Amino acid sequence: MDFQRQTLKTPGAVASLCWSGDALVDPVGGLVRYHLDGSTDDPHVRYAYRFDRAVMSPDGRYSVLYESLGTAGLLLDGTRVVRQLMRDFYQAHVHDYPVALHTLPSGRTLLAHCPESYCVVELEDAATGERLTKRDNTPADIFHSRLQFSPDGRYLASAGWIWHPVDAASVFDVPRALEEPASLDSAELMDGVENGIFLTSVAFGAKDTLVFVRIEESRDDARFFLGTYSLTEKKLLSEVELEEPAGPLMVVDAEHVVDFFGHPKLVSRATGRVVQRWEDLDTGKVLGSMRSHLPPPPHFALDAAHRRFAVGTANGIEVITLAAQ
Repeated sequence: MDFQRQTLKTPGAVASLCWSGDALVDPVGGLVRYHLDGSTDDPHVRYAYRFDRAVMSPDGRYSVLYESLGTAGLLLDGTRVVRQLMRDFYQAHVHDYPVALHTLPSGRTLLAHCPESYCVVELEDAATGERLTKRDNTPADIFHSRLQFSPDGRYLASAGWIWHPVDAASVFDVPRALEEPASLDSAELMDGVENGIFLTSVAFGAKDTLVFVRIEESRDDARFFLGTYSLTEKKLLSEVELEEPAGPLMVVDAEHVVDFFGHPKLVSRATGRVVQRWEDLDTGKVLGSMRSHLPPPPHFALDAAHRRFAVGTANGIEVITLAAQ
């Protein structure tokens, strides 16, 4: 597949990386904005804590800085501190901090995180802190992690784990959760794929589809599979064995995904084979949410809507844009 590659120079390695329109932002490093034309905006603000990751709302207004294997987070409106965030300490050193932001058509921004318990996802109004999903039912015992909203905001996915220990993914219907908060404690949307057990990584595809990596482990080795699942039909649409282990995903189109285990790789969804590599770009060795045994992965940011991704290096940002087919 044809692609364009662009290098953006930075003073040093970025401390985090998020897309915001046609710019790349380093919220942890002071919300420095690197534009694709090579210009830079630096508001000259710093947040004196060991935050090492960040997420941004689609409209670019809000961001959350957080310690990925810690308990502390910080919600910002632009450069202004809105409030501090916390998550449950239990096993926080093992798996990625669960947090995501999404801006609704009304302009309200939802904050998804786990402020009280590792197994309870809450939706809040980012601006006011109003808890929109209060409930008192018994939750499913899952360690939520790597939260992400679908592009249209209809779904919220969690790619976490359960004891002892096994990767597990959940998906929730956001409009339903705002009406029926208890639905955030159900795995029913994943009924057609063994309730999401053994899914190490997920990404939203076209319409109602969820693209996933599934692992089958034996005493001697592990096999990895790339699948597509319909959330509305609760049905597995396709699955193919991968020729290599796979980690975080970006869905490119109906034919391809990019896998970020080790380095970015363009993978055929039909065959599971790698068709293109960018071996000089290090993206870490993370497979699932449990990564306390691994060094911190380099920073990279995904923009599936525009078929592009960016990877931080020692003194720059490499931007890869895949050509439309």
